[in-house]
Amino acid sequence: MSIKKIAEMTGASASTVARVLRDPDHKCSSELMKQKILSTAREIGYVPNEAAKLLKSGKNTVENVRRIYILLPHITSAEGDPFYTEMLRLTELEIRKNSCMVAGIWNNEQFSDEEWCKTADVAGKVGELFNNASVNCDGLIIIGKCCNAVLKEIKRHEKNIVSIDRNSTNHDVDEVLCDGRKLAITAVDYLVRCGHKSIGYVGRIINESRFAGYRTKMLEQSLPTLPEHILETVPSEENGYLAMEYFMKLERPPTGIFCSNDILAIGMLQCAKKIRGHFRIPSIISADDIEEAQYTDPLLTTVSIPKSEMAHFALAILLDRIKGGHRTISCMEL
Repeated sequence: MSIKKIAEMTGASASTVARVLRDPDHKCSSELMKQKILSTAREIGYVPNEAAKLLKSGKNTVENVRRIYILLPHITSAEGDPFYTEMLRLTELEIRKNSCMVAGIWNNEQFSDEEWCKTADVAGKVGELFNNASVNCDGLIIIGKCCNAVLKEIKRHEKNIVSIDRNSTNHDVDEVLCDGRKLAITAVDYLVRCGHKSIGYVGRIINESRFAGYRTKMLEQSLPTLPEHILETVPSEENGYLAMEYFMKLERPPTGIFCSNDILAIGMLQCAKKIRGHFRIPSIISADDIEEAQYTDPLLTTVSIPKSEMAHFALAILLDRIKGGHRTISCMEL
């Protein structure tokens, strides 16, 4: 399927379609149109011209088109979390740049839920994904953390796997990661250097490397981690707003807060903007550096993650495994 065909199906110009597929950060006149172009490209299995010619010819060579599936185990929809949306777009871009096909995108937030995995039919759920796949799978890229039970079942169906995440898979599959623990230490250290001695935390806690990094740095600095300054919540803008309201009610709120990701911090800042002047706003630092974080008011300090490089190296490692270039489990940390 060509760019011209996608343009006809979406009503966008061919040049707009080309720019969106070539640059995930391209500012389209309509975000809705941008999403429509991307979803249409996925739906029809768009591949660049060179890859399309190989598919049409049916050549059965090592250089034939690779069909890559993408699994997002944290969310039910690719639009559920801006970090995963951006990571998905960058991964799709790398796949197309390498003349491969995005064969399909799977979303299942249960696959990251340890409690669900303890009682659910994990084998059956994972089996459904592969049994219902529209085309054969040459390789799988997992964006986000999977439960060990899910990862074990996935490996029964597919041997060519690479994970992109902020937490290690314990070397069960090839992985490219940006250590969440080190990231949190960097963020909390920044607040300490700014003079803060009372620092809170907002985000996931159980099996979360960012929370572990927060605790490590607080202990290293001999700073108290007060229970009322630690708020466990699922990352979302709404929960960030509620988090700020929670801290407003404390008799002695923290002067600084580390949010486990940007979307929570954005919600907190929205709340802070409304009550500015009635409450001393804590200094907030977060992580991920999503696109939306550039336009907050007040401005947001965030620790950047090299998302483009993570997507680039993840596909490079996956293609190398597909071609038999390596057999041992490889881990690249950025």
